[in-house]
Amino acid sequence: MALASRLLADLGADVIRVESVAGDWLRQRGPFVADEPGIERGLAHILYNAGKRSLAVDFERPEAWDLIRSLASRCDVVIAPLKRNGSVEAFLKTVGGTGSPTGVVEPVFRRGSHAEATDLIGIAAGGQLYLNGYSEEAPNHPAGNLAYKQLSLACALAAMSMVLEKAAARSPGCVEVSMQEAVMWTTIQSANENYWHWHKMSPSRRGLENVGGQTVFPARDGKYVSLYHHPPAFPAFARWYAEVTGDGRFTLPPWDDGFYRFEHATEISEITARLCASMDRDAIVAEGQKRGILAVPIQDVADIARDPHLRERNFFQRIWLEQLGAELEVMRAPFVSSAYSMEPKAPPALGEHSREVLRDLCGMNSQRIDALVAGGVVGALAQRVRA
Repeated sequence: MALASRLLADLGADVIRVESVAGDWLRQRGPFVADEPGIERGLAHILYNAGKRSLAVDFERPEAWDLIRSLASRCDVVIAPLKRNGSVEAFLKTVGGTGSPTGVVEPVFRRGSHAEATDLIGIAAGGQLYLNGYSEEAPNHPAGNLAYKQLSLACALAAMSMVLEKAAARSPGCVEVSMQEAVMWTTIQSANENYWHWHKMSPSRRGLENVGGQTVFPARDGKYVSLYHHPPAFPAFARWYAEVTGDGRFTLPPWDDGFYRFEHATEISEITARLCASMDRDAIVAEGQKRGILAVPIQDVADIARDPHLRERNFFQRIWLEQLGAELEVMRAPFVSSAYSMEPKAPPALGEHSREVLRDLCGMNSQRIDALVAGGVVGALAQRVRA
């Protein structure tokens, strides 16, 4: 749920990440800055934990769970897979119960089920895997952990709803957020109710053919472009194809009919491939967009990093990471607010804020905090050090 809380931090929330004294899985996930492993050097950690505070505890110690419950009871919302932890019953009696001022957002695989699920299982259960690929191939698993990200978006929305509930002087309670249902949000965009209505029956899996034929094509320069034939824009594409190839057949009246085009989808895919093969990717995108045709580049990481549109909009900004002694370029928040300026923020060092969180939010004195640190229950930075 690192992305869910990162989105909340971007919106101005004070987010406290409770993590292991040894550094959690996200800190240990590569790739790393300069390909050098380290708990402060993981790019996933730098991205998903930006703008948060870090409280490091030893989850194996009962005293740590006392601290977590004390902290949670002072928060507006807690986001955690609680029912997979043995301490959950005691935890829920303290926070998120009837009349509690603290809301609880619990990510689950399916409502009523608390089994763990991988991203692949979530993609399959939510129907997305059914759409990806072609009949002669195994389904394609989307890149980027789409199920986890969709679940995170739903959790962030649930958390914001709870904040509004609390602002209205109502008890926010506890919300289960289903990964399966979150993935279905994406599936519905590709295979909505109209699709089944048009075909009068549930067809066998035909992958991307289900939703309008092939949409990704290789360009002359070896790169790829996504070119989708939105029905109102097809005449503009037919004129473009005629200008490039001299073949004007597709500007004739029969091709004005949407059902006729549907019956000849294979032929449309063939001429689209022919057009794309005659031009470089960026030229296809520029000309297609000028003509009102949905043409977008398929970009790799390097393409995105130097994209002129993103550069012009200051999508990439630089931050200083004290724990690395270095400046890095990062992506800014994906939304813009007229209420305040969302400045890029660095991720926390492990246990960087343990002392201040326990002091300011849990009301502990320095002697008590020192004892917890000395006993290994809490991890805290004595001072900033470079990884």
